Amino acid sequence: MDRQVWITAFRDTVDPSQLAKFQAEHPDVTLQLFDLDRIAGSRHILLATFNAVKSYESKRRISRSLAMEILLFVAGTRQISEAVKRVGVSLQTLRTAALSLSPINDDQSKAVEYLTGIFKEKSDDSLLDKWTSQRKSTVLKTFGIGDKELKAARRSHERTERALERLAIERSAMLAIAK
Repeated sequence: MDRQVWITAFRDTVDPSQLAKFQAEHPDVTLQLFDLDRIAGSRHILLATFNAVKSYESKRRISRSLAMEILLFVAGTRQISEAVKRVGVSLQTLRTAALSLSPINDDQSKAVEYLTGIFKEKSDDSLLDKWTSQRKSTVLKTFGIGDKELKAARRSHERTERALERLAIERSAMLAIAK
């Protein structure tokens, strides 16, 4: 991938429409926000983004914008309304994962400064892979992962969170195949 990716998290949320101003001024940079408690970690976002970029640059794209393509792949669905419902930010969002995707030679600090400004706080990367029992429950529900599937996917001596991450990544990868 000929782009650089920055993934981080914030302890709050903002209206995603606030990204439009930045996008208008920096059309080569893609920003996207996710409800952190519905995401299965940083690898989930990273691998879904990789698949979304491949899809978007092919003749088989799902969406008209790369930001939306990323949202669809992270959510593991072809329906925009369903993707927003599954992993998009809302009034109920308590913590937000943020993604910035820009050309290799671009200065990523513009996106960092902008996001820090609209969130009015510093980002906290450690939140991306910090699991609570509530987050586990929410991710299970978000991706429709049942107890039997989780038990079958979980390797011996493996943490539940790692199995959840793999299953969410699988949902994203299946989207690329199902086209």
